[in-house]
Amino acid sequence: MSAQRTTSPTTLQSGLATLRRRALGAGVRAASVLPGGVGARARYLRLTRRMDRGEVPAAWREEMLAELRRADALLARGDDDGAVEWFDKALRVAYHASLHYGLADSPLITDPERFVAPVRASAVGRLLLAPPAHDEGPSRPGPRDRAAAPGAHGAEDAAPVRLLVIAQRNWTFVNPVIAALEEDGFEVRRFEVDDLPPAERPTRERVLRARMELARTGRRLPTPAALAEPFDWADVVLVEWGHHVLTWVSLLADMPRLTAARVHRFEAYTPFPLLTVFDVVDRVLFVSPHVRTLIQHLTPNLERAGEIIGVDNFLAYGLGPEPRGDRDPHLLAQVGWLRPVKDVLFTLDLLERVRAEDPRHRLELIGPGLPEDPAQDTAFQARVRRRIAQFPTGAVQVLGARSDVPELLATAGWIISSSLHEGVHEAVMEGIAAGCVPLIRNWPDARPFGGAGVIYPDRWVVEDLEEAVERVLRIEREGALTEVSAEARAWVVERRTAATVTRRYAEALSPQQSAGEEPTGSTPR
Repeated sequence: MSAQRTTSPTTLQSGLATLRRRALGAGVRAASVLPGGVGARARYLRLTRRMDRGEVPAAWREEMLAELRRADALLARGDDDGAVEWFDKALRVAYHASLHYGLADSPLITDPERFVAPVRASAVGRLLLAPPAHDEGPSRPGPRDRAAAPGAHGAEDAAPVRLLVIAQRNWTFVNPVIAALEEDGFEVRRFEVDDLPPAERPTRERVLRARMELARTGRRLPTPAALAEPFDWADVVLVEWGHHVLTWVSLLADMPRLTAARVHRFEAYTPFPLLTVFDVVDRVLFVSPHVRTLIQHLTPNLERAGEIIGVDNFLAYGLGPEPRGDRDPHLLAQVGWLRPVKDVLFTLDLLERVRAEDPRHRLELIGPGLPEDPAQDTAFQARVRRRIAQFPTGAVQVLGARSDVPELLATAGWIISSSLHEGVHEAVMEGIAAGCVPLIRNWPDARPFGGAGVIYPDRWVVEDLEEAVERVLRIEREGALTEVSAEARAWVVERRTAATVTRRYAEALSPQQSAGEEPTGSTPR
């Protein structure tokens, strides 16, 4: 008697999901030829589905312009909600990750003025990207008396600075800042915006509608009741990330005494720096000078903020002990390598070239790796998998996500940054602190705005593969690895000790900065 074949529930669900995707795709293709709003929505869906798969369709700009025209037509008919909806669709296409995080040149980077020009020139863009014409500004609490009771010697000591930190889900990078400031005497509270009732949370759609309301009527967004007491309590509010949450805060009817925001690299690849009302943001903290320059190219509104201040991140693992002497001078390490923007293919080309001179060279890839099933690879991942397979066994070690990164780096000779663009590339700082010699590609997408040389000494930065190979082989040939490692670690120690980084934040986030003690990079308006 033959055994019956059975279909598992998982297989059945997967098959049904595939059928649904195919049916949806067929429906979208059929509808995309229709006139009017139905066809326009179908074309938008078809385009974004392709972009979600990593494609960069040649028609993306044409479709984005069509969506801007539709938004303008709806605005002319008095349909502000419809205008905002289609303006947002245009922004979602223009800022889609496939255009900016792949191996192709990002249009935002290659020519930021041309990239943003159609958005700024549209009727909706002229309303939403310009400073609001009728904005009387938010109301703010009155000054708080921070004088404490007389101390032991009769002098009055100022009460601790009260700092409220606002973020949405991603607290990873600001938590070390909070811990250091608390240790420094600040009183700190956190406010997670996702704890607000759903109707009050700063969604992308709500922020855009509120920006339109302010532009049209001068009316600001009602401040959630849950923020009234924290705003009254705080001397300073720090908004972590300069994306839609910062735009939302800048639109509120009631704002804090003093508002600061910290901006990383990610936010430059969103439209929200263009939409933020920087007039009411007192201090903008940048961790990367070239990101600041890029945003200045994208929007002149940044200069309407009170001050622009340079700060650093804290080292995730600290400076650690003095590097050991038992490292492998021929071992290259790269932390984070799977995404196209990290361009690990550059590092693999480097490895091939230096192994041709000395086959003792090896590469450790630290961080999340390729899918277990090659059938799940993206086109880029398949290319990386084939490239790794070309090396002899042991030449490339894929270590995956690890909790012992400092220990791994302590045994490596080199820390590699092969990225297309970075803000700072903190993994390089961690590697230098562990005693690695830095080899930093001049991130191509950051070159027009200063490149890696605005963060690191020029002598560590290489322009291309030829220069990278020459740097590795020359330092090894001269036996200078230990000397260069010591020099690099001293450079990081000078800039990234916890006390130095904390002092910059304490100055930037105090109600009144001390005269003559502005944080690095501070530019008063």
